[in-house]
Amino acid sequence: MRATGWPARASPNERSGLVGRRARRPRAKGMAGAGHFSPAGGSTVVVTLVVDTAEPTRARSHRRLAGIDVARALAFGGMLTAHYAFPRDAAEPGWLRGADAVADGRAAPLFCVVLGIGAGFLAARGTRDRTFVVRGLALLLVGLAIWPYQSTVYLILPHYGLLLALVPIWRRIPTPWLLPLAAVAFLLPTAVTALMDDHLMRSADQPDSYEAMGDWWGMGRNLLWTGGYPLVGWVGFVLLGLWLARQRLGDRLVQLSLLLAGIVVMLAQPLLATAAVELGGLGASASTGTGAGGLASFFDGTAHSNRTAWYVLSSGTAVAVLAACLLVTSVASGARLLRPLVHLGQLALTAYLVHLVIGEQVIWDWQDRSEPSLTTQLLVAGAIYAALAVFATLWRSRFRRGPVEGLLRLVAR
Repeated sequence: MRATGWPARASPNERSGLVGRRARRPRAKGMAGAGHFSPAGGSTVVVTLVVDTAEPTRARSHRRLAGIDVARALAFGGMLTAHYAFPRDAAEPGWLRGADAVADGRAAPLFCVVLGIGAGFLAARGTRDRTFVVRGLALLLVGLAIWPYQSTVYLILPHYGLLLALVPIWRRIPTPWLLPLAAVAFLLPTAVTALMDDHLMRSADQPDSYEAMGDWWGMGRNLLWTGGYPLVGWVGFVLLGLWLARQRLGDRLVQLSLLLAGIVVMLAQPLLATAAVELGGLGASASTGTGAGGLASFFDGTAHSNRTAWYVLSSGTAVAVLAACLLVTSVASGARLLRPLVHLGQLALTAYLVHLVIGEQVIWDWQDRSEPSLTTQLLVAGAIYAALAVFATLWRSRFRRGPVEGLLRLVAR
């Protein structure tokens, strides 16, 4: 099925000859699924966890954008760090606590931006709506099935699956409307709660109240509004990713422009925090804006506050990280050096589920018993992340796609 979300005029990618609306490429012998051709003419297999990260092409000279896989791997690493490392003592080094806070508040948005990019590439290649819906619903059901067994982390899987299942709607949005609609999504939750009391956004059904998922009403409210990753706001990250997918991401100038834009947005954090303090009074924190209410809530950049400033700052971080990954992997030596992260990004769903099992069975009990320092927790998290990267590399040397990714592909057939 042809993607109808692309504008009538040729996109920048189409004008450059890199992307076609119905790109049809020869398939190498023995390959299944989409193939991409290296500059030398050799074929490389393309496999991802849920959505493909390779730009559709008409030209044999196009290379896979490995930087997107690296960005997904870094997003997973940030979530793993946030789930495995909890500051327990104010005496911990400030830079360590700051790094942990960044991982906690910026990783999941990057994950959803990459979802939008991959969905945009698949949509441009004519992927059927049914594929998005079935894969998304499968992830949603898996997430809901394991939800009762997760008592420590905000599980993103159900919300991620719902966002993916609704891609048939997002893909039809014309390019000029994507960023304005993303801005509306970032503004809407804060605007509603600024006009009403805080009960709607932060009630007894806040993200860590898993009992709220026990009935259909509570489940829907959590997925759409009160959860840790509410669709009402988080769809903005997917729309941003779709917009990025329609740019020339393989172009060095575009990559540099995105990096600069992302850094500029990230540097707005102190200004937004100061505005929150000024508008919210002495009750707000001078470093994050926490505690501000009313109009000041728009400037609350606290991790997972699901307020406008946090959405914007997280978007800037995601764009900057993505651009940096694209720049590094555009150099042959950089792509070789980061190959384990490329493979980990391609097995991100498998790695995510494995890290939940390890956390539930080992890590969180160990933390409760031993109360390790933040440094120790980060070292353990890093070791597990490295082990998963090695596993992904070994697996990809033998198989085309990860175990969970393969099952998801079968379900969507």
